[in-house]
Amino acid sequence: MNKFEVINWSQYTRASETFPPCDTLREAMAFCKHQTPRYGWEAQTFEQYSEVTELDQHGNIVDTYYFVTL
Repeated sequence: MNKFEVINWSQYTRASETFPPCDTLREAMAFCKHQTPRYGWEAQTFEQYSEVTELDQHGNIVDTYYFVTL
């Protein structure tokens, strides 16, 4: 079963938040502060965004999703 890790990134490093792994994407998204979906490098051009990383049972990255507030 895959796990989902959430990081709410901020331009201020100390304001960034990391949460323990969640069992479902829906549960992980509940921790996201930024809800408008964006994907890839374009999301990282914003000063604040949420990142959800999907990990397989061995801890390998399956996919990464980015969310920003426009």
